[in-house]
Amino acid sequence: MRQLMISLDKKILDPSSAVAKRMVENGKTGELYIIVPDVASREVVLSPTVRVYSSGGQSKFGQWGQLYDLGEKLIKEHAIETITVQDPFFIGLIGVWLRNQFKIALEVQLHGDFFGNNYYRFKSGPLNHLRWHIGKYVVHRADAVRVVGERVKKSIIALGINAERITVKPVAIRELSETQVSLRQKFPAAGKIFLVLGRLDPVKNIPWLIRVFVEVIKNQPNHLLLIVGSGGDEGNIRNIIAKNKLEKNVVLEAWTNDPDSYLKVADCLLFPSLSEGYGLVAMEARAVGTPIIMNNVGVANYELKPSNTVKILSINDKEKWIKAILNSF
Repeated sequence: MRQLMISLDKKILDPSSAVAKRMVENGKTGELYIIVPDVASREVVLSPTVRVYSSGGQSKFGQWGQLYDLGEKLIKEHAIETITVQDPFFIGLIGVWLRNQFKIALEVQLHGDFFGNNYYRFKSGPLNHLRWHIGKYVVHRADAVRVVGERVKKSIIALGINAERITVKPVAIRELSETQVSLRQKFPAAGKIFLVLGRLDPVKNIPWLIRVFVEVIKNQPNHLLLIVGSGGDEGNIRNIIAKNKLEKNVVLEAWTNDPDSYLKVADCLLFPSLSEGYGLVAMEARAVGTPIIMNNVGVANYELKPSNTVKILSINDKEKWIKAILNSF
């Protein structure tokens, strides 16, 4: 089979990256041609059956136009049989246009639960509101939809998509590495260490969690909230910590190349996201036996059930979060 993939992940252009290596594995069952937006235009050969092309273009609109032209060229030259797009928004539109032009099957991948609640539609700004409507348009025109979990499948069915068109492909849980960092040595004064691990983005809801923790430390002044990650919400989070003089109890560290050590040694993983397609870090925490407190998003109540080490709470129920942390495992 000859497939065209449209992706936003520029790491595919780096042959040494994990995502590029996954693409090489995917290419063992057929020819795979991948196009990604980027300022420069180039071709990278990952294997005899996997090639990556970047669009070129100084603006996003210019890059999208180049992506369409690249896709059109590759479909004609290599007799592409199917198209897969790695999100349902602007590159999803390109996939729909190419599908309609060449009458070939389109698969849309959903890695987030964009339609399961109103966060993306009404609560995260006008751009995401536009994305929500574009995504709805795109998934209704896809021949197949691939999702990461049962929660996302349920939300897509609620949009009116036939269940037979939906495939669930969970994110694989990798083998976690040996522990390299001792959090107890690093934070000897901490009572319990509560970990947040991942991207710093408004949807991750970390400022709200910090406000929860302000109430927690009134009862447990030695508890520590350790946030490890990077992203667009970093400045906001640092300002909240400084404004409330929380440096003793709330620590923000840059993303680490050794997240597994933190995950294995923390007393509890906190997962306060407002929306989530899956929630891989929660599944990894369960795999190593680290207790979890999380909002009812992503894998919660689907792949990950409540148990003696898993507490699943209603989104932003502050009082229950405070109680769960104070009475943690």
